[in-house]
Amino acid sequence: MRQLLVASVACALLVPLSGCATLKQLASALMGPKPAQTEIRALAALPPPDPAAAVDRLYGRAAEAIKARDYALALELLQLAATRAPTDVRVLNAQGVVYDKLGRFDLSERYYARALEADPHSRIVLSNMAYSARLQGREPPTGVLQALAEPQTTLAGGPPAEVVPMPGGGS
Repeated sequence: MRQLLVASVACALLVPLSGCATLKQLASALMGPKPAQTEIRALAALPPPDPAAAVDRLYGRAAEAIKARDYALALELLQLAATRAPTDVRVLNAQGVVYDKLGRFDLSERYYARALEADPHSRIVLSNMAYSARLQGREPPTGVLQALAEPQTTLAGGPPAEVVPMPGGGS
């Protein structure tokens, strides 16, 4: 009965004293410190990500994985890049290189063929196709050898258009 009386008096005093600073201090001491207020601001409109830059980053990481002989990681990165740029010659060629390294010549030939469909004059792809045939103990197709025998086109008197070998090509 006494507890009921104390609770009733406390409730009766609560409303009139709610503006009292002492009661607020007491309540804050009982409740603990207030969490910091977080201000949420709207972000300025960001430009959409550049898909070509994403493919370039994925391809670069895949090339590093190939050099480190982490072919599983390289394939994952290249497959992700291929979903974003299905006709990127570099990505298709690099997939062929990885499958050559894994001894899956049936798959490497498929990716080299797709790379040549995207760029029929790519000397890098042609070179990798010839190398792949030699890995298998056979002669490269004559069409590949003929295309490689043709002179390279130059850019306004500059170096040949393709001078940087793709990962794994020729080694």
